[in-house]
Order: sequence, then C-alpha cells, then structure tokens
Amino acid sequence: MDTPFCCTARHWPDLNAAHENAILINPDNAGHRATGRIQKRAVGKVNKFWKPGSTLKISFWDAWGPIPEDLRQAIFEAGCKWLPYVNLKFERVANRRDGDIKIAVVNSNDNFSMFGTDARMAADASMVLGIKPTDPKFQYAVIHEFGHALGAEHEHQHPDANIPWDEEEVYAYYAKKNVSRADVDEQVLSKLDRAGLLNTPYDRKSIMHYPVPQALTKGDWTVGTNLKISRKDRRFMRLAYPA
Repeated sequence: MDTPFCCTARHWPDLNAAHENAILINPDNAGHRATGRIQKRAVGKVNKFWKPGSTLKISFWDAWGPIPEDLRQAIFEAGCKWLPYVNLKFERVANRRDGDIKIAVVNSNDNFSMFGTDARMAADASMVLGIKPTDPKFQYAVIHEFGHALGAEHEHQHPDANIPWDEEEVYAYYAKKNVSRADVDEQVLSKLDRAGLLNTPYDRKSIMHYPVPQALTKGDWTVGTNLKISRKDRRFMRLAYPA
C-alpha cells in the first residue's frame, strides 16, 4: 500500500494578528476577500500571500540540531521548483533569525509549515521537515511544504473533492502513526469552507494532494503520490503572485 504523506499546515492561532501581519507584508491582502478573478484560483487562503515581486529570505533553524550544507542546499533547490510560477525570489541567508521562512530538520516523522505570511510570525522554525533525504518522496515533501508557505491549502480538502473516505479505516491507519482523530479530521477528512478561499476546480494531480490508497476509501477510488507541480498548481501560483 502506498504510504500517505502526512503534514500539517499551521495557521497562526490569533486570527486578527495574523490578518494584520498579512496586510503589513502585502497591502493587497486587505482586499482579497472580494469576488471576481480571485474566485478562479486554486485552493488557498485569500489573505496570507506574500507581496508579489518581493524576495523571501530562507534560513535554516539549526538551533534544534545541525543541518549539513548539502541537505540545506537540497531543501532550497526543491523549494525553488515553485519559482518559475511565482513573481517572487528566494534568497538563502546565514542568520537563522533573519528568514521569512525558517526551516528546521528533525529526527522524527513531523512535517509542517506555517501558512503563507504567518511564517514571519514564528519566533523559531516556521517549517519543519522530518522526511529523510534518502526517502524517494523527499523532494515532493519539500515542495509540498513550500506550497503551504506560499499560501496553498491541502487539495484533498477542496470543497469539491468528494473523496469516498472509509473514515474508520483512515482513523485506524493514522492511529498507528500516533496521529489523533482530531488531527485526522483537521488535516485529512475535513473539507475547507468555500467562503474565504481561492479556488479552481478540484485537482487530483495537485502536489498539494495527499496520496489516497484504495484501502482508505470505499469503492474504486485512489490517488497516487503526485510528485510534480501540476498544471493547476502552476495556474494558482501565477494568479496568486502575478508579474
């Protein structure tokens, strides 16, 4: 069975502070609740995009443990796979506290990213990678987490996904990985509220989509591991970060 990749897109708990931060970084976020072309984008929060044309500083949070240079560069290069589709630049910086996106590597199965501009509010790491560089899904996992850091939600939680989950099988599977039912609900099963989202039609090929093994669904329904940025992923980023 294909092993589903599991991560957490973390939103800053103080919604008002997060929104004020987003507007400070990108004043256009104040108007992203409007209808119109914004409604045509892929799933993503409307008010936490970085300012188009800006350079995001990428640092490595080595306070939690050493990160070899070759691993730092591999992570950075994987994140840069988004750059052809966004009006942004990435710059590696040496001081871990100077990063807009601050990346830690941990010896566990934890993978998460703060969502969009929320990353700048983190006092320590805003992105954590537990996946090992020897894992065949390493580059996919890094691209996926950078997608969250740029403002893309989980595609399997798209309001139109309609995945026929076998919920008890899903809970049992993640329980073996010490993931609580509440976290499974939040990161896997719950659909995103259409209000306040940017969305295009649901995309089974999105790199922001979890793999969906047959064993976790009812009927004939699967999604493999989408290892590449899809056409609709590219469309989303170009609309979120126009030239």
